[in-house]
Amino acid sequence: MKVYPVEGPLPAFYHYYPGVPAVVGVRLGGRVNFCPAVWNTGLSADPPLFGVSLSPKRFTHGLLLEARRFSASFHPYTQAALVQWLGSVSGREVDKGQAPHFLGQTGVPILEGAYAAYELALLEVCSFGDHDLFVGRVVAVWEEEALLDERGRPRPGLSLLYYGKGLYGHPAEEAFTP
Repeated sequence: MKVYPVEGPLPAFYHYYPGVPAVVGVRLGGRVNFCPAVWNTGLSADPPLFGVSLSPKRFTHGLLLEARRFSASFHPYTQAALVQWLGSVSGREVDKGQAPHFLGQTGVPILEGAYAAYELALLEVCSFGDHDLFVGRVVAVWEEEALLDERGRPRPGLSLLYYGKGLYGHPAEEAFTP
């Protein structure tokens, strides 16, 4: 195993991957945009809080600051090509609202095909280095029950995993408790 000192950005910052991307959906006026965010996390169960980390360079960042509400949807590996496309083009140049979606109860766009999605009201934005953490309160949950187990977890082998730099996969279909 090698070691090297860190002075500036890491040459590869993927050691903690794979991650499950959350597709962030935001609508401002008539403009709909989607952006995959692999840096996402649950923050609290009571109250239910969820966070996504976005670079200020991203078109979605500015829309979300203004709209103050957003969705986070989770997709099966069969939608890898769509998720990759959404993360490969900018909403400044491409109308990502053409992707199949519906509007949730609060009017946020939710990408179709998800096994679960959250509607979130923006509570706080915190800057950390080159990204901002958007913390949202979950105000509605969408679930595709046939794709979830009895505890509301995605069925084994279903989730889209992101390994970084355009590499996707999915977990083994066998799951176990040690």
